[in-house]
Amino acid sequence: MKTIFDSFRIFRNRYLLFCFAILLSEGVWSQIRLPAIISDNMVLQQNQEVVIWGWTAKPAEDIAVWGSWDNDTVKTSADKGKWRVTLTTPAKGGPFKIFVKGHELISIDNILIGEVWLASGQSNMEMTVGPNFGLKGILDHEKEIAQGDIPSIRFFIIEKRISNFPQDDCFGEWVIASPETIKNFSAVAYFFGRNIHERLEVPVGIISSSWGGTNAETWMPENVVKTDAAHTEGQDLAVDYRSRPSSAGEAYNAMIYPLIQFKIKGAIFYQGENNRYDGGNYHRLFSDLIRSWRLDRKEDFPFYYTQIAPYDYGKDEAVLVREGQLKTLALPSTGMAVINDIGNLNDIHPREKKEVGRKLSLWALAQAYGQKGIVYSGPLYKSMSIEVDKIRIEFHHAEDGLQNKGGELTFFEIAGEDGEFLKASARIEGNTVVVSNEKINNPVAVRFAFSDLAEPTLFNKAGLPASAFRTDNGEIIFEK
Repeated sequence: MKTIFDSFRIFRNRYLLFCFAILLSEGVWSQIRLPAIISDNMVLQQNQEVVIWGWTAKPAEDIAVWGSWDNDTVKTSADKGKWRVTLTTPAKGGPFKIFVKGHELISIDNILIGEVWLASGQSNMEMTVGPNFGLKGILDHEKEIAQGDIPSIRFFIIEKRISNFPQDDCFGEWVIASPETIKNFSAVAYFFGRNIHERLEVPVGIISSSWGGTNAETWMPENVVKTDAAHTEGQDLAVDYRSRPSSAGEAYNAMIYPLIQFKIKGAIFYQGENNRYDGGNYHRLFSDLIRSWRLDRKEDFPFYYTQIAPYDYGKDEAVLVREGQLKTLALPSTGMAVINDIGNLNDIHPREKKEVGRKLSLWALAQAYGQKGIVYSGPLYKSMSIEVDKIRIEFHHAEDGLQNKGGELTFFEIAGEDGEFLKASARIEGNTVVVSNEKINNPVAVRFAFSDLAEPTLFNKAGLPASAFRTDNGEIIFEK
C-alpha cells in the first residue's frame, strides 16, 4: 500500500523530470542553428560572395560572422529568427574557420576554399565507387579506393527525403576523401571532381543529391511541371510507372531547394532512363528543369549532363530521350557527355564510371574554366547536304577529322521520299560522312545510332564518340 511519502516521492521525481525537460528544451531552442550544408570540413566556392545563414530562437538577435582568412566581420539582425550574411571568399586555400557569434559563439572548422559542384540524377549518378545498393561497384574499384586518400576533395551526401513543400534544410554531412569514404560516394561525381582537382590544383567539394529510379519531374518545382500540359501528362505516366518518389517536386523540395543559397560553380546530372515512357517530351522537360534550377539561383551556372547509354529495354523508346538530351544543348552553358562507347546492353548500370566522370570534366575544364587545348565533345550533327544519290553530313567538334573504330561505319540509315529508312553505307571524307544506299536514288534524310541498342563506331580524332541524331523531324511512334 502506498504511503504519503511514496506519493510525495513520485510527485517529486516527476516534477524534477519535468523541470529537466524544460531546461533541456530551452537549451536546445536557444541555440544558434546552421543548416547541415554549412558545417565542419565543407568547401566554399572561391573568389565569390557566399551566403552563410541560419536560425536562432531569439527573433531579433544580433549576429556577427567572420572568416579566418581575413577576419572581416559582417553583422546582421535576425528577422523572426532567420538570419543570413554574405562573406567574400579568397582564392583557393585553407584550412580556414568561420565564426558565428550571437548569444553564443559557433566555430565551423577545417574549411577549404575551392570549387563546388552539385551532382544529381538517378541510379547511374548514385552508383558508388565500391559495391553498394546491390550494385557491383565500378571497374577496378579496389584499386581506385586504395588511391582515394585526397584530403582536399570533400563530399556531402544528401540523405534521401521527399516533401510536398520546399524545405529550409536537408540531412547530410561533409566528409573528407579517403579510401574509407570514397567507396560509398558517387563514382561519376568522384572522378569528375578528382579530374578538376588534378587539373586545376584546387580543393573540390561535391554535393551528391541523387536517387535511383527517379524521373525528371520529381527533381523540378511542382509548379513548373504543372504549367505545361505535356509535363503533366508525362507525370501521370511516371506515377503509374513506378513506386519510388515520382510526384512533381518531391525530391526537389527536400534535396535541391535547401541548397539554393549555397554557392556552387555548376551542376552535373545523370538521369533519363526513367523518362523513356515519354521520351518525345524529354527535351522540353529537361530544359525546364535546368531553367528552373537556374532561376532559383538567379544565375546561368554551367550544367553538364550524361547522355544515357545503350541498353536493351526490350523495345526502342530511350533513343528519344537521347535525342532530347542532344537538343537541350541549345541552352547556354550546357554540355553533354556521350557514352555510347562504354555502355552495356545487358546492364542498365554500366561499370565504366571513371570515363563518364572524365568526359563530364572535359566540358567543365574547357568551358567553365577556359582551359585551352581540350577537345571536350565528340562529333555532334551540324548539317546535311544532298549530293544526287548521297547525303553528306557535317559535324561540330570534328575539325581535326573523324575516325572509325570498327570494321565499318555502323548504325547509319537513309531514307528516300517515301520516308522508309534503310541500312546505309557510310564513309568518312575528312571531317564529314557520306551516306548512301544503292536502292535510294533521291535521298532526303539520314539517321544515326537511332536505336536503344546502337553502339556505333564513329569518333573524332580525340577518341570521343558521336552522338545519335536524325535529320528528319517527323513524329516517331514506337511499337508498344
